[in-house]
Amino acid sequence: MKLKYFLMFVCLAGLSATTVHAMEGMLATPETISQLKKDLREGHIRIGQTRLGDVIQTYGKAVSITDEDRRIVFDYDDIRVEFIKRRMWKDWSYDGFRKPVYTDDVDDLRFDLESEELVGNNITADMILKDYGEPTESKISDVDGENTVYYYGDIKMVFENVFVLRSWRAQNIADDSTTGVLTGN
Repeated sequence: MKLKYFLMFVCLAGLSATTVHAMEGMLATPETISQLKKDLREGHIRIGQTRLGDVIQTYGKAVSITDEDRRIVFDYDDIRVEFIKRRMWKDWSYDGFRKPVYTDDVDDLRFDLESEELVGNNITADMILKDYGEPTESKISDVDGENTVYYYGDIKMVFENVFVLRSWRAQNIADDSTTGVLTGN
């Protein structure tokens, strides 16, 4: 009897996990594209604030997706939505399971971290790569909201993938504001 309930629980858990996974990869429908147009027109989707993960969850994935190193573009019929990819620094720590590395760049990084010269919310992975070179090891994710980890020897640096709306262009939106473009840095 217990085995019967256990098997039923496992089957239901498997079905619900499959449904959740299927919803993540769902393509946009004409209804969700219409809602996207309405939300663009009414200003609910904001340049520099709206995240890629939120757009995918609300409207679904576009049929045509262009994924490049620094940007990702979703083409929904007559709407083009461009997101800029950034990896924002969250935290750092020493990883006792990794061997320290002593190079000039890693020593500079270690000094800057310990003396708290690297502080703030606007430090990107590109800045770290430019100033301290390539990591000795990395675990890279290309999903909005997930973490990317760079290791410089025993120094572990965690970055959050933040893909935000850079620009959008639309046709047949039935309003005067048919484009939105991010300007500045």
